Amino acid sequence: MNHSDIIGEWKITRSIEDRLGKKYFTLNGIATFTNNANLYYYNETGIMKSESFQSKTHQHYLWIVTKEGWKIKFRDGTHFYDLELARQEQDVYHKCKNDIYHGKFLLNLPNDIKVSWNVNGPRKDYVSRTYYKKK
Repeated sequence: MNHSDIIGEWKITRSIEDRLGKKYFTLNGIATFTNNANLYYYNETGIMKSESFQSKTHQHYLWIVTKEGWKIKFRDGTHFYDLELARQEQDVYHKCKNDIYHGKFLLNLPNDIKVSWNVNGPRKDYVSRTYYKKK
């Protein structure tokens, strides 16, 4: 795998099981990685749906290239998690105030990526599963 394998446009499908609210959501969209001097910009747009809900969505992250892989940051520059280029399967962890995010990544670059997040907190209890397919 190479850092640049992630650059380009990806079709995304996501399912979210909200165990707390007993709801199920799906998302279909596009994620685009662009390169600007080894800063990879992630932009995601899509449509999220449930039985009684539909909304446009967007996410933005900064993937900073490192010797080992990437440091992923939120739009405001705060750290989210790290990924290693040499490992196809990896677990990540992020604590945000009282919420705990456990992520599992399967990097099958340059073809596809599978990501699952198990999120728990005082007002959160959900699992998000995303499949990225390179266009």
